[in-house]
Amino acid sequence: MFSSDCRPPLVLRLAFFLANILLSSCATSQVINSVSMLTDPEQTTNYPHVLNITGAGFASIGAPGTVIPLVVVPNTGVSGPTAVILSATGIEGRFTAPIDYRLSSVVLTPAGVPPITFAVPAATCSPNDIVSQYQIAPDSLAKDTFGNGLAKNFYVIQLSIINKCQSKVVIPIAGIRITPQWQTGNAYVTGPITTSPYGLDHVMAAYNTDRTSTGSRALMLNFMQAAATIGSAVQTFLAPGFTQGVAIFGGSFRNAVLEVSKDLSPQQLKSLASETFQTAEVIGTTANPGVQKFIFVPKKSVKLPNNQKQRIVAITSITLTWSVADNSTQTSQVQ
Repeated sequence: MFSSDCRPPLVLRLAFFLANILLSSCATSQVINSVSMLTDPEQTTNYPHVLNITGAGFASIGAPGTVIPLVVVPNTGVSGPTAVILSATGIEGRFTAPIDYRLSSVVLTPAGVPPITFAVPAATCSPNDIVSQYQIAPDSLAKDTFGNGLAKNFYVIQLSIINKCQSKVVIPIAGIRITPQWQTGNAYVTGPITTSPYGLDHVMAAYNTDRTSTGSRALMLNFMQAAATIGSAVQTFLAPGFTQGVAIFGGSFRNAVLEVSKDLSPQQLKSLASETFQTAEVIGTTANPGVQKFIFVPKKSVKLPNNQKQRIVAITSITLTWSVADNSTQTSQVQ
């Protein structure tokens, strides 16, 4: 006869109990949910890169303060990676790497359990990560830095950009959109809503023209040279005193003028090459000091085919279009 008690035998009940323990142990296995990285921009600490690793089940691989091996990817330029258990849900990783290091994945290899891995999502940048501002340089500063020709013909705008994102961003000069204020009275017409700054090639052409032909210094020296040339051609037909005057005018007097009116072209060309916004500027990551470059917007009046004219009288705003590798293009408003 069968017993009225339908409970499983004691051995089976013990087996079920042990199975539940094993299943609950598996359910609380170690897992990483997120990884964030803090970087010391001055690189003055022993571990300039610190990882904040959050997850679950870390208590089962060691007590707080336990040091476990850490592997970071990529590992080029990385030294001394290690990790310390803080709690059942937190681990702190530490390592040394270049200032612009970009973390791809993390692997913890504690003893007695399989490696714990986590792929870090690709860093993205938001418009708020690109901090920028601009100001129009005074004519006196623009003249000293880039020459009178550019100061006279262009608004020289200093553009400052800081990237707070963990990814480098690229800003092409074609991605700088300027909203100008146009002169409308006295037969002037309004131009396009936005315009772009001139590139270095256009600015260099305007600079060279001013230095060689249209600038006040160039006109004065060219006139003196022309007068000395004409005087040398006719001096044989005039009195000896005229010959001496031509020699003084074309020699000592011209040299004295050159001493008074110094040629600043080497310094100004150097400033143009190094301080002008290039075809594309790469803005470094969080610890990078940023970029401070000049852009140029024409301010002289332009005669149109219909005999009307356009002229920019002020800059209203500047908008930047920038991109991150493998991410979509975004825009930011310059403050």
